[in-house]
Amino acid sequence: MGLPTPIKPAALVLKNGAAFNLEYGDTYRSLAGALDETHHVFLSGNDLPKRWESQDAFTILETGFGTGLNFLATWRMWDEHLKNAGLNSKTARLHYIAVDKHPFQPKDLAHLHLHWPELAAYSAALLKRYPPLVPGFHRIHLDDAFENLPVSLTLLWGDATDMLKQLSAKVDAFFLDGFSPSCNPDMWNAPLFKQVARLAKADATCASFTVSGEVKRGLVAVGFDIEKRAGFGNKREMLTARYNNRYNLRTKLPLPERPETEKRAIIIGSGIAGALCAERLAARGWKLDVIERNNEPASEASGNPAGVLQPAPSTDWSRLNRITLAGFHYALRQLADLDDAKLGLIWHQCGVLRLARHAEDEVRQQRVVDTGIYPTEVLRRVDVAEASKLAGCAMPTSGWWFEQGGWLDPTTLCRAALDKASSRALLHTSRNVSEITQHENSWRALDEKGNVIAEAPVIILANGRLACDLKLTAWLPLRPVRGQLTYVPASLNYAEKTLNTVISREGYITPKTAAGFHVLGATYEENNTDTTVNEAGHRINLDRLKHLVPSFTTPLNAANVSNASTVSGRAGIRSVGPDRLPYVGAIPHATDNATAIHGLYGLLGLGSRGLVLAPLMAELLACQLNNEPLPVEIALVKALAFERLCKEAL
Repeated sequence: MGLPTPIKPAALVLKNGAAFNLEYGDTYRSLAGALDETHHVFLSGNDLPKRWESQDAFTILETGFGTGLNFLATWRMWDEHLKNAGLNSKTARLHYIAVDKHPFQPKDLAHLHLHWPELAAYSAALLKRYPPLVPGFHRIHLDDAFENLPVSLTLLWGDATDMLKQLSAKVDAFFLDGFSPSCNPDMWNAPLFKQVARLAKADATCASFTVSGEVKRGLVAVGFDIEKRAGFGNKREMLTARYNNRYNLRTKLPLPERPETEKRAIIIGSGIAGALCAERLAARGWKLDVIERNNEPASEASGNPAGVLQPAPSTDWSRLNRITLAGFHYALRQLADLDDAKLGLIWHQCGVLRLARHAEDEVRQQRVVDTGIYPTEVLRRVDVAEASKLAGCAMPTSGWWFEQGGWLDPTTLCRAALDKASSRALLHTSRNVSEITQHENSWRALDEKGNVIAEAPVIILANGRLACDLKLTAWLPLRPVRGQLTYVPASLNYAEKTLNTVISREGYITPKTAAGFHVLGATYEENNTDTTVNEAGHRINLDRLKHLVPSFTTPLNAANVSNASTVSGRAGIRSVGPDRLPYVGAIPHATDNATAIHGLYGLLGLGSRGLVLAPLMAELLACQLNNEPLPVEIALVKALAFERLCKEAL
């Protein structure tokens, strides 16, 4: 896949009392009366909120996020509807999807939103979670903003037709917004209308401010029955439409839909993958049994005292690049929400300095920056002097600066996620799953003696390499990778100043933790399952430290690293597959990659990027299990699916 076009933000220009777009020479709409226009055209035009009375889950797609007013007004109406109806917020969910090629920057949105003080609380919650202007999908949860009312916003930054081609969703109502066809003919085209039809549910509705011939003909051509209604203000007419389902352009979704079953599941493993799956499913009303073979959650690879949160940029817009970038920003939003909930999360957003390895790497890093894809708050290049200033001590080379990155304690992340899910998740500790069996439409997790630990219609493997110990999934080509950390006492820090930020290159070192040491690591030893901490692993890490922070190494080189009073550490086992991407979704039969095993799912193969990937992957799996709009592009869903492993395993 080639590089996407960098996102060019909309410039805030006010003209005759309206926000005006210089790119298209058209107004967004008059600021005065705009909220009433939203209610008249888009909400009433799609018969809302009346339609919400007969269905809990509802999906809206807007072409043109613009000022965000349509979303804020819809969110407020949804909020009032749920409160008035007394609906169960664990079964109700509003998915709002909006695409925009030139979105506003948050400071400009904040300025525009001042015109609608009645929406101030909703605006503040949105702006707190507003994503960077990076091409692609951005999933935002607003459940915790107001009394746990479930709202998910998915913003697609990029060309409308290109973005919608990558969207997997079933849409109830369309807000066909955007600039007029005469000003923006590239959007109101046949390919876009085909995507609208592909995404439409039977009897889906549309509403638009325009009654232009292009829009009417486009909708009719793909199977919508159109109707003109009285417009708003000085606009004499507006357009509504209903999908008649006679023009079916649907393409096969990346994975078969999950048949409706009772919302109960077994999750095997309580590390990052299992705990985050539990939190995402509990938020949707699932009842869960989480099974952990140790006496505490997050006791294996997820039990490290610190891990680094940073994306993996590249010049080729690779799958790994795209998924780590989306995962990085999704994780930041989730960490902020867990922090707000005061669940004991230990997370320090101190920034990450990714040093260049050599002169060629410096050139590569600059090329990535020169693509223009990454806003400076996401990624920028810093020279040696600035790198040293940011770090607080002398750095050997220039590098990338991830201002929003940092380090966190994975154990506290797992516990926070499980605590948030606790009312709906029962944790079984010191129970080892020896086998899983299926009886009609139910799964059983069995211990070594054949006793049933838990039973449910759905079972999720989130136990890393141990999934290969189960007979049914022994074919999975996951291999173990040992990682040893070294804990460097802060008393051995002879650097001129305290280390302020995470430094990474081949390995990484964190600032001083609350326990009084820096975390250094980690080794990458394939097909090694020994969790005993050894001197060889310490020496690998300390050798890397010479290149990360040279001023740290003088006392450490002289130290006897086998002496636990000098350095100590921890070893854990990750699991990876052949292409080093995670595996998410339905697990197929080993000999038939076209057929999923009913009710068997997994989130495996996170490797050394669990902190960046697991939150978004857990959300993806939860959406698959609930037949909801997917939070990443179809191309990435396919790249992450278990089916890709089958041929490699045979």
